[in-house]
Amino acid sequence: MNDFKKFLKSGQKRLFLIFGIFNFLITNIFLQISLLIMPTFLATVLSQIINFLIGYYLYGKKVFKIKNLNNYVFRKFLLLAIFLWLLNFGFIQTFFYYGYNKNLTAILFIPILVCISFSIQKYYVFK
Repeated sequence: MNDFKKFLKSGQKRLFLIFGIFNFLITNIFLQISLLIMPTFLATVLSQIINFLIGYYLYGKKVFKIKNLNNYVFRKFLLLAIFLWLLNFGFIQTFFYYGYNKNLTAILFIPILVCISFSIQKYYVFK
């Protein structure tokens, strides 16, 4: 928990967290509405695409202050998104294999993913 408190000390990190929460809320509102009117697979894929695009813009422009979000930066952000998804999936599956609840594991892994995501965005994607 101390690592998470350290994480929140910088203004840039606070912005990252605020915009992350905003992105999460918008994406999940879209998902909930979409689940009422379309198949689950399509609703979840579309919500992930929206999450990705909103995150790319907000983190790039508002958190890391990148003036030119170009194709190269976009591809790096896409690679990060895939990496984080695989990491999250692997973590949940591994802990489930050892008898832990998937939902609880997913929730507990969020702060770790946030810290990893911030670091990679700051030092690789939007540097």
